[in-house]
Amino acid sequence: MAAAPTSSVHQCGKKDILRLLPVNVYGRRSSFCGIEKKSEYSKSQQQMYRGLCLRPMAMAATTADLDGREDGTVNPTTTGLKSHHRPSKWRAISFSFDNQVQERYGEAVEVLKEDVRAMIIAKDGKPREQMILIDTLERLGVAYHFKHEIEEQIEQIFKSHAKDGSDSDLFTTALYFRLCRQHGYDINSGIFGRFKGKDGKFEKALTSDINGLLSLYEASYLRYHGEDILEEATVFTTHYLNEAKPQILDPYLQAKVTRALKQPLHRGVEKLESRYYISIYEKNESRNELLLKLAKLDFNILQNLYKQELSELFKWWKELDLTTKLPYVRDRVAECFFWGMSANFEPEYSFSRVAVAKAIVMITVLNDTYENVSTLKELEIFPEIVQRWDTKDNDQLPTYMKIAYEFLMSVYEDHDSRVSKQGRSYAVPYAIKTMIQLAKAYHMKAKWYTGEEIPTFQDHESNGAVLSTIYVLLSSYYIGTESALEETFVWLINRPNIVDAVGLLGRYVNDIGTYERECEGGQQSTTAIDCYMRENGASKEETLHKFVEFSEGTWMTINKEWVTASCVPRDIMKPVLNIGRVGDTTYKSGTDGYSSPESGLEQDIFALFLNPIDI
Repeated sequence: MAAAPTSSVHQCGKKDILRLLPVNVYGRRSSFCGIEKKSEYSKSQQQMYRGLCLRPMAMAATTADLDGREDGTVNPTTTGLKSHHRPSKWRAISFSFDNQVQERYGEAVEVLKEDVRAMIIAKDGKPREQMILIDTLERLGVAYHFKHEIEEQIEQIFKSHAKDGSDSDLFTTALYFRLCRQHGYDINSGIFGRFKGKDGKFEKALTSDINGLLSLYEASYLRYHGEDILEEATVFTTHYLNEAKPQILDPYLQAKVTRALKQPLHRGVEKLESRYYISIYEKNESRNELLLKLAKLDFNILQNLYKQELSELFKWWKELDLTTKLPYVRDRVAECFFWGMSANFEPEYSFSRVAVAKAIVMITVLNDTYENVSTLKELEIFPEIVQRWDTKDNDQLPTYMKIAYEFLMSVYEDHDSRVSKQGRSYAVPYAIKTMIQLAKAYHMKAKWYTGEEIPTFQDHESNGAVLSTIYVLLSSYYIGTESALEETFVWLINRPNIVDAVGLLGRYVNDIGTYERECEGGQQSTTAIDCYMRENGASKEETLHKFVEFSEGTWMTINKEWVTASCVPRDIMKPVLNIGRVGDTTYKSGTDGYSSPESGLEQDIFALFLNPIDI
């Protein structure tokens, strides 16, 4: 076999630039700590942002201006404001809910769950077998049914392995390391040192152990800053797994290796990866038929629920008729819901999923308005009016901006009506603040693109986390989460390290994925990539590789924060990581899967929302 390469970043081609972005998924979290002040808002300020739109939404203006019709819509014929993106293919597809599926499959799932629960808590289970069982449940997407039992098992495994796990093989050691870090235990990466030879490199004999290599490969994506041994492990395992893949005779093992090399487990969207793993697990001759059946039934139940949520979203979108009123806006409702589902796939988080989807629709309207039709003069007015968050000054806006602004207000009005009934009237004012911050960030970006100001790379970095939209997305998610108390929003508004890191990661992968599109039209080069090239005398290829390094740095920060920031409950932290993961999936390999879903996201949407699994 050829020697393993020594560098993982600088040997990536353009289509591989996102292959090195690790992500952590699970973690143990308790209660909040470290938040002393309740809020930077006074009660009068909170009241200012509540009530908002205590009137029916007026999506159409009453007078026409140069860029609008009398009915308030934008005339694409006279203005040339048609979207240059491909129309949505999903509007003609029926996403229908089948109540019989829920009832029939639901009863079967309840019976199977009890059998699986007994397997998890079995007292005669050995740590290695229990870890394999837990890993299988998580990969199949059904571990959420057994959260308490799994946490208890992980704690016992952590304690027992710490005492007598020093002689475990590579597969077991790496699986132990990965599961513990996923669940919030700060395992020292030094445990892999014994698999190195006297020359300080991983032993060549390991290359014949494909299961061990694969286990180490997945574990290596949970590394922190300074964990060189895990960076070496990524390079070592990637090289030898690629080399061995054509010779693997076991269909199950070959499928696992192929999927892992395409999508490391901790960078993938949870439910999407479970859908693919169900098909892979079927190839396993030693598979547990009970687990497989539970996974298939549960997937179809959740898919049926997602169809219902999507159907309601499409009805909402159709009633708004924004594709007519604002024809330049991308029509991407299914893709928006894919992000919402990725934030949390579990059934009880339906409101949160839909809230995130609507937030991305809002973001798309705002972004496309700024990028496609606004003049600099109009851009000066818009953020000022958004800051006031009142319809009284709407006459200062051109028709299309009125439509966009009143649409944003209507969404938050609907949310406010719902959460007020839950006694959570504090939620929406915080969310509005994040939208105002985003509008200001878009305004700054527009100044750069129109040439009024020439940005530096540091300007992009400073604006990056907000421009990533992470704060708008999370505040919307927490609106839909009843367990998100006011301290959750205070924590978010105070910009915790993990959220900023996920935001910057989102900017880096987005910058890479959208670079070619943003350079079209011969406009002045003001993207973050262009600024970095100019300031550092770097080529485009060198800069793209550098952005991969930046992305890896943010993931290492995220992984460390995930394990060590034990003050924040898991149900609050989990969507932060999951939004980072869906960003990686959407902009994988330097593509823009949101604007151009045919580049990959389209088949994922079919797999998750349209094609049930045969039982």
